[in-house]
Amino acid sequence: MKDSHERPSPPLPGHDTSSERADNAPTGEARTLRILLACNYDPANAATVCDHINAFARYSRHEVRVLSRVGEIFDGVKLSDFDVVVIHYSLFLAVEAFVGPRSRRALAAFRGAKAVFIQDEYRFVNATLDALEACGVDLVFTCLGPAEAERVYGKVGGLRSQQVLTGYVPHGLPHYPPIPLAARKTMVGYRGRTYPAWHGEQGREKIRIGKLFKRDARRFGISTDIAWSERSRLYGRDWVNFIRNCQAVLAVESGASVFDFDGAVAARTESFAALVERPHPIPALARKPSYEMLRDRFFAGREDQIDIAQISPRVFEAIALRTLVIAYPGRYSGVLEPWRHYVPLDKDHGNMAQVAAVLRDPERVAEIITNAYAEIALNPAYGYAAMIDLFDQRIGEVAAERPPAAADQRADARFRKTFPFFAIDNPHEIPRRGPIWRLARAAVRQSGLEDLARRLLRR
Repeated sequence: MKDSHERPSPPLPGHDTSSERADNAPTGEARTLRILLACNYDPANAATVCDHINAFARYSRHEVRVLSRVGEIFDGVKLSDFDVVVIHYSLFLAVEAFVGPRSRRALAAFRGAKAVFIQDEYRFVNATLDALEACGVDLVFTCLGPAEAERVYGKVGGLRSQQVLTGYVPHGLPHYPPIPLAARKTMVGYRGRTYPAWHGEQGREKIRIGKLFKRDARRFGISTDIAWSERSRLYGRDWVNFIRNCQAVLAVESGASVFDFDGAVAARTESFAALVERPHPIPALARKPSYEMLRDRFFAGREDQIDIAQISPRVFEAIALRTLVIAYPGRYSGVLEPWRHYVPLDKDHGNMAQVAAVLRDPERVAEIITNAYAEIALNPAYGYAAMIDLFDQRIGEVAAERPPAAADQRADARFRKTFPFFAIDNPHEIPRRGPIWRLARAAVRQSGLEDLARRLLRR
């Protein structure tokens, strides 16, 4: 096997690497575009969202202006000053609370190139498709592969799609110095979240792996810090320190097993569960309908019709911070190789003894961590710059078909003064009472929808 640093960089999902594309670069790439990126930039939320937004301003060869608003996001904004408008996944085009009716009409009337980034695509599917068509969106950046994207987005006439990952190696994380394995406080750590039953087996795995590993760890003398309640969630510096102080973390593929096109599965399942639940003063003793009952009643046969499983940003974070990944077997977007980049844990946990043996072998642990760090964390193919290169290419193709916006430096200066944007690499490193913190929060607070935004983004 070749040395780890000689491992070739695989293409990004959906990226055409043929010589024909290289020889026939789209003419739209020749000019610098003025791009408006509409988003919900909330430093109090998961850092991966800020990382994604920061990447546009940091790496794009075009002029990117960031507009962080919720609701009627385009009020007071002259869209004709821009060549391109992009709706980021931190806004939900399908939900009027995030992109209001006036803003949708303004987007529909805009004659430049229009692109939307979408995640958690199993929700609001038909509403999203209606909004994409009504707004005349040209290009959707999706987590789905080309065949699956055609099944979902092919219903919208003229809409092009491009697959991207849910996240990439965060800027700066690979530069954190590693803590020696012997000095780390915990052998295996994990933070999960209980997802609604209608997410299917893929949603259940995110809790099952933690529960079963925590149960079995005692037999093998493995110390753990595993939890799945909302109050145990960690963000920012706390999350980074948690990963760095674990010898290993658990992981599963991201996504859900059920694509809920019209919202009926979610509405029926959650309504039924709420109505038949028997409350108890001790929440753990509350009687809820079983997953099997809900599945058989409301989404039997609906799972795995659309494949959305992907590598999670958490995996990139762990690898960048040089922590071992123990994960259920999966494709992981073609990024990970079992036993080279992660330790595979059978879904029935039948190979727990084998996993425990690896954990007790620091040289083996260090070898797998080193392989993953060198071949993934330091691989440009998995950095945000690669995603933005792909974005620049695809948006250039669309913009080449449209007339250029009128360049107006005074209008640009007014926009930047009216809607200031401060990119923050790690929002939780900023003092909460500092001036940058207050400015970064202002755009979200002015909408009055801060709590709703936080709940939806953390689901």
